Amino acid sequence: MLDDNHGQSIKIMDFPDHQAPEGLLQKLQLRAAGKAAAPTACSHRIAAAVYTDPARFEQEHDKLFLRYPQVLGHTSQFPETGDALVQDWLGLPLVTLRDREGELGTFMNVCRHRGMRLLQEPGQTRVRSLVCPYHQWTYGLDGKLRNIPRQESFADIDPADFGLVRLPTEVRHGLIWMQATPGETMDLDGHLAGLGADFDQLKLGEYRFCRQSVKDIACNWKLVQDAFLDGYHVVRLHKNTVGPFFPDALAESSTHGRHVRSCVARNEIFEALELPPEALDLRNHATFSYTLFPNVVVIFHPEYTSIISLFPQAADRTLFVHSMLTPREATSDKERDHFERSFELIDRGVFEAEDIFVSVGTQKGLRSGANESLLFGSLEEPAVQFHHEIEAALAD
Repeated sequence: MLDDNHGQSIKIMDFPDHQAPEGLLQKLQLRAAGKAAAPTACSHRIAAAVYTDPARFEQEHDKLFLRYPQVLGHTSQFPETGDALVQDWLGLPLVTLRDREGELGTFMNVCRHRGMRLLQEPGQTRVRSLVCPYHQWTYGLDGKLRNIPRQESFADIDPADFGLVRLPTEVRHGLIWMQATPGETMDLDGHLAGLGADFDQLKLGEYRFCRQSVKDIACNWKLVQDAFLDGYHVVRLHKNTVGPFFPDALAESSTHGRHVRSCVARNEIFEALELPPEALDLRNHATFSYTLFPNVVVIFHPEYTSIISLFPQAADRTLFVHSMLTPREATSDKERDHFERSFELIDRGVFEAEDIFVSVGTQKGLRSGANESLLFGSLEEPAVQFHHEIEAALAD
């Protein structure tokens, strides 16, 4: 059983074949000690059109992003009644907010009268109600229609039939999940395929929202996923930032449902060669990242956690939403400054200047027609597995 942020008991499905994250870390420990072999050499190719074809983009948008659960943020972003997030990341006008009962809900940000957008500015805000600027129809934080000016001018309408369109929304492991299918329910336990146990072990729900950035980047969303699933580039692309913290090409991965769990050894692994598996540190002996199908990456750094959601806007354009979570809210100016500098380093110095930089550069290369396909070796196999999962989902 698991508690969400309201203290309600939630039953978690059993996945008896789910391997705890220590299993991957132990494999890295054996490889670091020279007691296990590296992955066997191989070559895979992904067609360039997978990243450039507009028809392919439309198919992915409709069959992946509108049908699979999406992560919109962390529950600690919404500490008070009326806290709201306004966004159009999926190409839909949406608002997520906390109501007076403490529940989080996501609604179409659209008046049920004449279709006007209710809240105009994107981003975090706080509201007491939602009032349409056109005719001032007013909605409560629970989405119910509360007031129709001059209601007597309408014949045979029941305000109960004109509440905001609600989308399935749940809080699980501290994350806010939403599915863009009104009237349906999410099977989050089945979707996560046992990874919820990892998130509880890594205390994801106990972390606190610190900062968020939203970047509009000129590349296909899958190029960013490829970068985060590639252990080959770490010490090369990131040689002037985080690369020195990692040995070269020492990574393992596993699949869980359609998700990929990756584990990249940190230099500290060489100080832990004789430790028993239960003594290994999931955050300090390695960096775990979880590619949650289709578009979320959760990275467990030693001191904080990054949550990245990718929202494709076109075949060559993606919104890159990065939230940083810290173990607690800053308790001093010194700690606040430390968290701010950590965010700037990872968000701008690593993600923007390096991972996004090569993703945008690759998109330009693909546009040139120089390559009919992209080549992936054994150190990049998790990215190939991810593409296989996309193909399987599109074929369903």
